[in-house]
Amino acid sequence: MALRGFCTGLKTTLRRGRAFRGPVTSAFSGTEFALLQGHNPQPLLRPCCARQLDLTGPVSFAAHAQALAETSASDPAPSVYRIEVVTGDVRGAGTQAPAIVTLYGESGGSSDYVVGNEQDENGFERGSSKKYELSVEKDLGVLKRIHVEQCEPSVTDTGSGWFLDKIEVTGPDGQAVVFPCHSWIGKNDAGDISGPVSNQRNLIPCERLDLPAIQFQDLEQPLKVQASAIAVPHPEKVHGGIGKAVNKKKTGWGGEDAYFCTTGPHGILGMGIADGVYQWREKGIDAGEFSRLLMHTALEAVEEGQPDVLKVMQAAASRVTAAGTQGSSTCCIVLIDTLHGRLASANVGDSGFMILGVTNNNPKPHVKFRTPQQEHQFGCPYQLGHHQAADPPEDAMLTALPLIAGDVIVMGSDGLFDNVADETILSEVQAQITAGKRASIIAQRLCAVAFNNSVDKDALTPYCVAATEAFDMVYSGGKKDDITVLVAHIQ
Repeated sequence: MALRGFCTGLKTTLRRGRAFRGPVTSAFSGTEFALLQGHNPQPLLRPCCARQLDLTGPVSFAAHAQALAETSASDPAPSVYRIEVVTGDVRGAGTQAPAIVTLYGESGGSSDYVVGNEQDENGFERGSSKKYELSVEKDLGVLKRIHVEQCEPSVTDTGSGWFLDKIEVTGPDGQAVVFPCHSWIGKNDAGDISGPVSNQRNLIPCERLDLPAIQFQDLEQPLKVQASAIAVPHPEKVHGGIGKAVNKKKTGWGGEDAYFCTTGPHGILGMGIADGVYQWREKGIDAGEFSRLLMHTALEAVEEGQPDVLKVMQAAASRVTAAGTQGSSTCCIVLIDTLHGRLASANVGDSGFMILGVTNNNPKPHVKFRTPQQEHQFGCPYQLGHHQAADPPEDAMLTALPLIAGDVIVMGSDGLFDNVADETILSEVQAQITAGKRASIIAQRLCAVAFNNSVDKDALTPYCVAATEAFDMVYSGGKKDDITVLVAHIQ
């Protein structure tokens, strides 16, 4: 893959939890902001006219103080988003604490909005459904995620934990999008330990895979997952002595590819693949170190109980930056919630995964879902990295999907998907399952098919088809590359 050849802008966000005195000035535009809180619902920061505000006293959500600002008549008309916050109907699900909601779409993020702080009733009751109307500064485009943060409860509040079931958002175009959660935010009040205690979550829109009746809820029996992975390096790297493959129980690598597969608490199974950019060797940098540290840190985050797939990726990227490791890499991370039958993924670049199985409308095994490649241009995928032109984890493509027994998840670097067509992967997987083979054998078989195609100059591969289209020249054969395959069979 190629290095990304242009820079991205920086985004600065001002969040709750700091003491302010006077107006807050944007470093970019010189616009002043007033701190808002209180009624239903208000952004924490909202443009206002240039005047001094007395914010010297303590900020308290319980006090329902509100600083009102005059909005310029020249401001564009806001886009209206209607959200419905649904609290679960389980013991201890309700909370008296409000929450902060931030919407993120293809066109950027919204301001932070406080919800659940009505004058007559704070927080969210068990089994409740509360609706809010948000006036957002601009149309955010296709929504990618919602960041939810529970406000700190007052010292008199009891039962501060909140079991958020889902948030449904209806955009300016009238289209409704469901962001499932079905887990605890903040301390668990159910009398046992069945979830994390983080007060923040990133919610991902759900793809329903033509199963309109699907609901994320506790399964009678947790899903069982049989998973295995294998990595092999580019053949020329092996001959050069720089690409020896290492395949262990939880992690492995080959060339600049790396992977992990591990289990965490609360029924979570985590998997990931990172594909480092080989061209960094021309500058004396081993991008394999970058991809391996990414996967090692992601593995640790899963085992420590992080249930938020974007936060797993953010933690991995932050660790690599803090360590001063140079290079860049694609990154695909998948978390499988076996207690609720749900998959959540974050993907940057052209590594990815596909789900094979059946649905209500199609009982024949087929490709139920496939991640699209994220590329700036052909051969130049999105990538995390140490350089200014790298893409941030927040640009990851986020997906939430239901899983059922019988589904097969195939993850791979571009060494797999550039050399083997989806239909071939499907037929190979089905043949191995019919023969009673385990996930380890399926992964090895797919890796062998990809390797054979990669060194076949006459093979018709996805890469040669895409290259022919991109460059308007006839290409044939496979693409020699590091190959990593990870297979998870849901049982």
